[in-house]
Amino acid sequence: MKTRTTETKREEFRTSDRPANGAELLVRFLLHKNVKRVVGIPGGANLPIYDALYESGIEHVLARHEQGAGFVALGSARITGKAAVCIASSGPGVTNLLTAVADAKCDSVPLIAITGQVPQSLMGTDAFQEIDTYSLSKPITKKTYLVRSTSELALVLDEAFRIAEHGRPGPVWIDIPKDVQLSTFHGDWTETEELWNSRREPESPRLSSASEEKFESFCRLLENAKRPILYAGGGVRLSGAEDLLGRFAERQDIPVATTLMGMDCFPRKHRLSLGMLGMHGAPYTNIALEESDLLLAFGVRFDDRATGKLETFCPNAKVVHVDIDPREIGKLREPDLFFLEDLRNFLVSAAELPERKRDSWNSLVASWKRLFPLPSFSKGSGYLPDVVLKTCADALGPTAILTTDVGQHQMWAAQFYPFEKPKTWITSGGLGTMGFGLPAAIGVALEFPERDVLCISGDGSFWMNVQELDTLAGTDLNVKILVFDNRHLGLVRQQQELFFQGRFYGSSYSGPSKSARVAESLGIPSLDLGEEGRTLSDLGRFLKEPGPGLVVVPIDPKLHVLPIVPAGKGNLEMVLE
Repeated sequence: MKTRTTETKREEFRTSDRPANGAELLVRFLLHKNVKRVVGIPGGANLPIYDALYESGIEHVLARHEQGAGFVALGSARITGKAAVCIASSGPGVTNLLTAVADAKCDSVPLIAITGQVPQSLMGTDAFQEIDTYSLSKPITKKTYLVRSTSELALVLDEAFRIAEHGRPGPVWIDIPKDVQLSTFHGDWTETEELWNSRREPESPRLSSASEEKFESFCRLLENAKRPILYAGGGVRLSGAEDLLGRFAERQDIPVATTLMGMDCFPRKHRLSLGMLGMHGAPYTNIALEESDLLLAFGVRFDDRATGKLETFCPNAKVVHVDIDPREIGKLREPDLFFLEDLRNFLVSAAELPERKRDSWNSLVASWKRLFPLPSFSKGSGYLPDVVLKTCADALGPTAILTTDVGQHQMWAAQFYPFEKPKTWITSGGLGTMGFGLPAAIGVALEFPERDVLCISGDGSFWMNVQELDTLAGTDLNVKILVFDNRHLGLVRQQQELFFQGRFYGSSYSGPSKSARVAESLGIPSLDLGEEGRTLSDLGRFLKEPGPGLVVVPIDPKLHVLPIVPAGKGNLEMVLE
């Protein structure tokens, strides 16, 4: 008997003319959107959806926790720019998923969260695993739906994907009561698919006549500026404008500082690169920004970790702000000129402006790079983070994709990893979620199994979602996890030392590291660089091996991420030692 292929299953399910219930309607729409994979965990309130998925040909990734499921989907969405789908049941399934969705909202990630809900007849009765999903999810999404009928579901699905992906991306939550999942859809399939096909993304705005006048003003500001700087953020990546940003910077001879979310939008080794600005930015970067007379803010939100005390940020600079989200214009810093449009569209014009040379300004910036570099590490009892990260970069090459957790290791990666290509850096920026890195790395690797994926973590973050190591263990994905192990919550310990008179409390772990043993117990190869005789050469060789793996890197707990700008201070009030 001939085996039906996945594509055959998908097409047969999508085009079936038999009556469908709400769950099958949902799955047919996912097939219509060419969704290949969903991530989730089944439960009583979403089982009709799982039953509909059974014959669909859609791959399902069974995470070990709903937060992990959300982050796996988020990793997929971050690397592709397309909405990814995660599924959870009601009650605790919902509450477990909330953090991942909030992370997607903060970092503008297109995510579709689909949850089951108790039947409508039981809503409001404190039924088993009932929770007010709509109220919980509304503040952390672009849009939340509580679907009351199959006819409403047919309309909501298409709208949800458009909202998630269009404009400034973000998460959308669809909560579907169990009775809606089981109810028969009585709509006309031909009309429904025509409706789905007829809805097209509105074109991104082009320069209007008014914008053309503003663009002329922009050109004059650019021409008159003696010390311009580009302040580039995650919006560059979201608009796919990395190539145009590079062309514009080179033609205008303007130094480029990036936010944490924009680390990979400009090559680290480029002569115009200033690296990351702000709380943990290099001294020369923050000095250059303070001396600038024109700040070109492209796809940024003037976050406090980037600007420090806002009143002291680029105090003598005129500001040009380009962003697609009207809520960001003037929210924290009033611009002298703004463009409310897709950054790529703006740069199509800006990148073709006549070339200029700014030798005097760039010579001054180069001198600051020599005089005010990142502080060097003093040799401690473990490995030095910058040397470890260079070893990783040399072993994996420029096409490797990095994910990180949140903490000292994240900032060291941002400071020292030599990014050369776009879309090679995925981190949790706005919400700053520990436990992000491992499941996000799985999501990235599922989309690009031929690429090397490196998750940089710490011994605090790693254990936040350690259960997803078991999800990884069931694959042959090229995901390596690098655990910086100092037996502390490193960034917490650092701040306790610097700002709380060394009163260490609740920031250290007892006993030796168990990370490698956990990996080995799941069948994942490990390398502990703390073992006698191990060297960084072993690390380089290990990273080149196919399949998953985990590396433990002992780090001296006394090592700090420097510089650090204390909360409420300006970027020039940085602590350097």
